[in-house]
Amino acid sequence: MTDDFERNLDSLARCLAAIDEAMDDALSDEPRPQQLPVAERPLTYPEITAFNDQLRDRFGWTEVDLDAALTDEQRDELHAWRERHRRSWTTGDFAAVGVAGLIGALCVWFDTAVDRSTGTRLRRLTETERVRGWERAGKRLPIDYMGPGFGGRAHRVKSGGHDLLRTFTTLRQIMDGQFQGVRYENGRRIDERVDNRFEQVEDWPDAGLRLMRHLAADFLTPMSLPIPGMSLLYESGNETARQFALHAYSGMRAGEGWNLRSATVAPTFSTVVTELVVRTHVCAESIRESNTFALLTLPWQRKQNELLLAAHALVAASAAGKTTARLLAVRSRRGVLHPATIRHLQLPALIRAGWAAVDVIIDTRSATGHSASEWDDLALRVPKLPLA
Repeated sequence: MTDDFERNLDSLARCLAAIDEAMDDALSDEPRPQQLPVAERPLTYPEITAFNDQLRDRFGWTEVDLDAALTDEQRDELHAWRERHRRSWTTGDFAAVGVAGLIGALCVWFDTAVDRSTGTRLRRLTETERVRGWERAGKRLPIDYMGPGFGGRAHRVKSGGHDLLRTFTTLRQIMDGQFQGVRYENGRRIDERVDNRFEQVEDWPDAGLRLMRHLAADFLTPMSLPIPGMSLLYESGNETARQFALHAYSGMRAGEGWNLRSATVAPTFSTVVTELVVRTHVCAESIRESNTFALLTLPWQRKQNELLLAAHALVAASAAGKTTARLLAVRSRRGVLHPATIRHLQLPALIRAGWAAVDVIIDTRSATGHSASEWDDLALRVPKLPLA
């Protein structure tokens, strides 16, 4: 039935084209007789099909080209409608997602070893003359105050001086030569102010340069820098939030807590590998199908977003699983929940999965927001011929 319908539409379009050609010829200076195919009486649909098949045999209409029956505007609308539809997944797509998820899961499994190796290599940089120069340039800054309530190996999370989210207040402390922090004594908040013992800096550029050098040198140390915003948790009035920020950063051992290095280096590597595997697969499939190196069309972009969402979700799920398992294992040995196990969460994978989910939702709304025209709309747009 579908083949008959398409052949009849193609035959009708060719007949209309023949009528247009005959009209143009009749209005020319040298008209030529035209023999147009005309049925002698009204026909039923099977008779129309048989009549059109005879015409196709007579004039050699072997191909069905429905696009030729469309105007340029209709052809553009049809192309836009087709471009807004998603491509179905193939076996190769499932395999690419599986490979990306497997690589990401392996990165999650060995994240502690990768972070330990990274920390060892970064610690070697602290022995270079350049980094030692950074350390000397950052000496006697107020953000390194380690008085009562602000000392210990986790001192960088106990005040805002090493928090990248509070850079402007840190620069103000350096300019004023005054340490500002918050500590709690018997549940009572105490705003600490210490000055007259730190070197003052005269201008903003010098303060910013010394701060960057100081933070860069601290990032290379085993404790690295706290996650941006953790100092705000430590200064909050909630005891649970303060303990979480403190113990998550300090870890069960020095350098094995949730810091800027452990949260970015290894997780970013797994995220980049996932992106590389999926995008390479999609580009290769697109090139193989089109035999060109053109940019991805909308359907291919939608499929790529779907594959990225699935792959990053697999990696994030693996990280969440390991975090939960480590949390239960530490609790079974010590009887308490230790927040340092949160270091196994793959924040880049979680963020990228959320981003990909937003892209997929936008793609879905875009596809459903552009539909084909209704029959009534098409009928209204057909030009009416004037009656004689």
